[in-house]
Amino acid sequence: MSSPVPAPGPAATSPSPRAAAEIFVVDDDPALVESLLDLLSDEGYRVQGFTRPLEALDRLARGARPRAVLLDYVMPEMTGEEFLTALAAAGVEVPVLLLSGVNEPNIRGAVAGVLAKPFDVDRLLVVLERLTGAVQR
Repeated sequence: MSSPVPAPGPAATSPSPRAAAEIFVVDDDPALVESLLDLLSDEGYRVQGFTRPLEALDRLARGARPRAVLLDYVMPEMTGEEFLTALAAAGVEVPVLLLSGVNEPNIRGAVAGVLAKPFDVDRLLVVLERLTGAVQR
């Protein structure tokens, strides 16, 4: 699978508060990236998926500013911690939600939250709405 993977836009006729919220999904598992692209685009988010963290970092360094990044903790090319370090070194500030299969990841970078894999989809959506400010009132 090549990266980035753009998700299809929502087919809703009225704009959703989520429609303005772009999300980056960074995970080395192509199946999980595709699943999250489908889920989040169905929920009205604009989503880009990356199976290579360096490509996501490049986009962020060139000025892309998603409302949140869903980041895998363990990846072969770069760990979640290394990704967070690179973000900080580039001066990029974006809320990062860490997705981890590790019971207690030793995180030294700044994250907005951690969801254990496998994660509950409803919990993911609640946390993501909080991060993006897309909660409908």
